[in-house]
Amino acid sequence: MRRAQRRAARGAAAVELALSMLVLIPVFLYALFLDDLLRHVLDAQEAALSTIWDYTVQDYAKQPQGEAFAGFGNVQGHVRQMYCDHESGIDSYEEGEAGECGSLENHHHELVSHACWLNPGSEQVQCTLSRDVGELGVSQHQSYMDEFGKGGLIRCTARLGVQNYLLQRKVFAQFSKVDLARDKKDRGSGIHANAQGGTYEDDAKGVAGDVYLLPWERSSIVTDTWALTEHADIRPGTAQGELYDRVLQQYEHQDNPGFTQMQSEAVNFVQEAIQDELLAPSLAITDSTPPGDDPRKPSIAIKPHLEGEPAPEETITQQGSSQNYFNSEWQDWDQDNNKESYQQRGNWYMGCNQEETC
Repeated sequence: MRRAQRRAARGAAAVELALSMLVLIPVFLYALFLDDLLRHVLDAQEAALSTIWDYTVQDYAKQPQGEAFAGFGNVQGHVRQMYCDHESGIDSYEEGEAGECGSLENHHHELVSHACWLNPGSEQVQCTLSRDVGELGVSQHQSYMDEFGKGGLIRCTARLGVQNYLLQRKVFAQFSKVDLARDKKDRGSGIHANAQGGTYEDDAKGVAGDVYLLPWERSSIVTDTWALTEHADIRPGTAQGELYDRVLQQYEHQDNPGFTQMQSEAVNFVQEAIQDELLAPSLAITDSTPPGDDPRKPSIAIKPHLEGEPAPEETITQQGSSQNYFNSEWQDWDQDNNKESYQQRGNWYMGCNQEETC
């Protein structure tokens, strides 16, 4: 009697295990699939987000020397080379069919799903520039934008497609008629070939066709490269450099009433002071008077703050003695607000103070 009971218990356990497999196996396989999908989503986010921030630190307005991509396309062209294998960790930047952007498939190591920009509906990083952002309808402002404005609203988009290489469309078909996944692909046919020949159908159940399209990654930013091209390095009394040209354009603009009213009055004022023997004749304002002595020209002094060097200072001779002044807002007397803000952002990505915690 006891042996029969034990055999019956073992038989019941076997039946329970068999029935539980109907749930456990699909759940286990889908857990692997979702883990791969999560990593692919993060890869697509990285490509779009890093590209949009690259436009804030690269001078895309200048013609690069010896580069394959020119102008605005320079940044996104290099990014597409970096992320043609979907991530930034295994790049060799090899050219030709053997490189990651060619027929090489050694970046496809996933067990369950494989992401690829070649899937129908996918799109590598693409960015556009809208130059009309920030227009105010003011002639002085518009003339500056026409002359120097190279930025605007930049939008970047990216979308990855994924194909299934493990999940069966049906699991235990004799017990269920519900499709569980899109069509399974054969790795032997080639990941890239499968992606290029893939089919996507906008099926509400998510099982038609053989391509899963991840959500669009969209980022945008308003930026301009004018202050990010070269270090401004202007000595007192000189009129040169990109920064000086921009200040001069606004200073002398015809719609700047302060400048138009001041020009002749400044010359007359200095001339009367010379006639009254209050100023030396050598101080007369002429076309050769350098900035700093000529109020009709802006006077600028600035030095770049280089790593490892002391705070930039300018030595000015005043009334027969030399005086030192900070000429960068990086260190503004005893208030180092800009420097402190920079340090508070931390050393890691986007201000994260500890690696891989944000």
